Amino acid sequence: MIKSNSLNVRWQLIVGACLLLTGCVTGSGGGYIKASALAFLNSYNMALQDYNAGKVMEARARVLAMDVGRDDYKQAQALLKNKINPARIRLLRHYKAKGKKAEKDHEWSKAMILYQQAGEFSAKPDIFLAYASKMKLKMRQERMDALLKQRRLEDAVWIRWMRSYEPPRGVKASDIAFSRMRSSIENDIEDRAARAYSDARRYLKKGMVGVAYVEVESFLRLMPNSDKGQHLLTDVREAMPKSLVIRRLGKRAPTKKVRRKVSVKEPSVRKPDVLKLIKKGKWLQAKNEALLYRRYEGKGADKLLKEINVGLNRAAVALFAQGSLAFRKEHIDKAVTLWRQAVAMQPENTEYTDALRRAMQLQERLHLLRSDLE
Repeated sequence: MIKSNSLNVRWQLIVGACLLLTGCVTGSGGGYIKASALAFLNSYNMALQDYNAGKVMEARARVLAMDVGRDDYKQAQALLKNKINPARIRLLRHYKAKGKKAEKDHEWSKAMILYQQAGEFSAKPDIFLAYASKMKLKMRQERMDALLKQRRLEDAVWIRWMRSYEPPRGVKASDIAFSRMRSSIENDIEDRAARAYSDARRYLKKGMVGVAYVEVESFLRLMPNSDKGQHLLTDVREAMPKSLVIRRLGKRAPTKKVRRKVSVKEPSVRKPDVLKLIKKGKWLQAKNEALLYRRYEGKGADKLLKEINVGLNRAAVALFAQGSLAFRKEHIDKAVTLWRQAVAMQPENTEYTDALRRAMQLQERLHLLRSDLE
């Protein structure tokens, strides 16, 4: 019976696509034809299919859009009352509670995502989107404060280095060694300032105003008389939200220096050990060992790492493809496991990380829906 319904749904989708392509649902007087031709999209079977796949709000939308005169209308209304609405409320309360806990723990980015998810199941999503915006602002403030503190410390060191290359008493002022070293550090500072200015413009263009401010402030600290820096600072300040505050950050509290025992014996990593891991396809472990091998000037380490990176990429592609196949077959747990391995191998790949994030969200929803807890 389930197989028959599935085939029927597929046939209806094909018919609907054909109607769209042949233009039967468009043109003057086509409103009735369009409604009747595509009415099958809002059926009890389609709503149930969405619900079982964890698409609660999609299932709800289908039922609410159904024609009252349909044979399966009452059946769909029962599905809405007995399953879809209770599931929606359960998910709403779940994400709302988790969002509040994350907010209480000052985990702003986590709270932002959870409130966004709560908004997906709320009849008044604007309330939760406002919470999410508030958390995003707190996250941006936290990020800017941390980056400002770190950048100010780093720049202070660079400026101190520049002032350090003055010949001491007893050495002539034009000493060539000191002059060259001072010139070298000045060139380094100019390069650092140029990168800061370029990054500030790029972040401003992306709308990341807080980070743009960190960069332009750093540029002006290193190049205080720059007109272009002042103009860019004005642009950044004008684009900055009023609720984002530039704070005066105090110095770090002094910490006691703890003497650490340094092991005299260096780790023993041999090339055959790395090759053995490569042969077994243990790419992550092989990379860690190869990096350690290179750290202690292992011969041919760069060549090994190049081979390992190729293997990592190939393995990650294969795992992601397997996860995609599992996801299409609605084997969500398997997809999450495979995609998590792919992300571990290539964490910088946004396609992998986005797919894993969405799959984990769906996995959590399905587990909630299938649990016996009310």
